[in-house]
Amino acid sequence: MLDPRAAGARRLADRVAIITGCGQGIGRATARRMAEEGAILMLVDRNEQGAQRTAGELREHGSQVATQVVDISQPEAAKALMAATKERFGRIDILVNNAGGAMFGPKLGWEYSAEELLINVQNNFWTTMWCCWAVLPYMVEQRSGAIVNLGSNSPRGTMRLPYAASKGGVFAITTSLALETATFGVRINCVAPHWTMSEDPGDRLVTRLPGQAPAVVDREAMMRRLEEQHLPNIPMRRHGLPEEQAAAIAFLASDDASFITGQILSVGGGASV
Repeated sequence: MLDPRAAGARRLADRVAIITGCGQGIGRATARRMAEEGAILMLVDRNEQGAQRTAGELREHGSQVATQVVDISQPEAAKALMAATKERFGRIDILVNNAGGAMFGPKLGWEYSAEELLINVQNNFWTTMWCCWAVLPYMVEQRSGAIVNLGSNSPRGTMRLPYAASKGGVFAITTSLALETATFGVRINCVAPHWTMSEDPGDRLVTRLPGQAPAVVDREAMMRRLEEQHLPNIPMRRHGLPEEQAAAIAFLASDDASFITGQILSVGGGASV
């Protein structure tokens, strides 16, 4: 079984879903959850190793999967992704805008360089904007579709200014487009994770900087630092799991959420955006 939390549900049977940033973390967990629930998947990542690892795992369980290795922070790349998915599978039912992540921090807002600010926004805001922009003509034409964007609790936090600003923009993309598409059969929602870590130490293949391998770190020391930073803001006093985020994403993508659009769902152990 790819994800035992699915408990036999088949809410996404034969739905065509695009998942960006699928190679590790929440994206990988979402791919596993949606495959367990019967989805047909287009897996997207700019790191080929990650995309192929996730695809291989799903194919071992009989899932129908294709991959695209592409940087969807550029508009033409996003358009090409949607066209390739439509050509391959005939339709696009679900888009999960997961690609992104905080980069170059944590540091005070004025300590970021201009280049670091721009790269963060490109990686977190424009990836979501371009993919929504590129997929909506297909969903509006077929009069159905579900988009789940990935936000964050960071807009109420510190030390990650460009990331927080980008995720605040993702909230605005979600609410604005949800209102525009509500009469076209398209639903757009957002999951806002708090501190989330995989229990698999081999999950992370690259950092959030393109092509950069993770540094060798003292995991216990890193966990202590992250706990000091995050736990005071999480009432449940623990980090989340990628599978917990994936469960919320799958719910919002499914017909169980058929009367839900324009919502920001905080999956943060009691923390709230």
